[in-house]
Amino acid sequence: MPEAKPAKTYIRPDNTAVISCPHCGRQKTLQVDSFKVHKSKLKIKCGCKSIFTVNLEFRKRKRKRTSLRGTFINHSKKGLRGNIKVINVSVSGLEFTSLEAEKFAINDELTLEFTLDDEHRSEIRKDAAVKSVRTKSVGCEFTGAGGLAFDGPLGFYIKS
Repeated sequence: MPEAKPAKTYIRPDNTAVISCPHCGRQKTLQVDSFKVHKSKLKIKCGCKSIFTVNLEFRKRKRKRTSLRGTFINHSKKGLRGNIKVINVSVSGLEFTSLEAEKFAINDELTLEFTLDDEHRSEIRKDAAVKSVRTKSVGCEFTGAGGLAFDGPLGFYIKS
């Protein structure tokens, strides 16, 4: 029988994770400090002899995978503009791909605009700061008065 999809376990503020066996329901609390840098996937052997995989989620906020089209303005690069594809979003930030990805730098100040694929086709405009730059994607954190998106269309979209 093929192994089930690995369960996602969120890390508590004290750097512990509660692991639950999907077969017998036993729970165990693990200290996960040593896994923070190197591993996010663990193979666990329960007392009931079952072996299963757990993905450790170190993010503080839930992310929703998306495929949303939008645009950016990079105020740190003399108003450089371009198109983006938002690949995931949370209440505190998002990650996007762009043909211009290599032109971004950490702490660049951006204005991002994109349209949700919800029933209202809600238009979102957020100020953000670049927190990570990879080969093909850019990670951003929302800034300004609307830093977190708990309320409004984006908050409802993420929760749905």
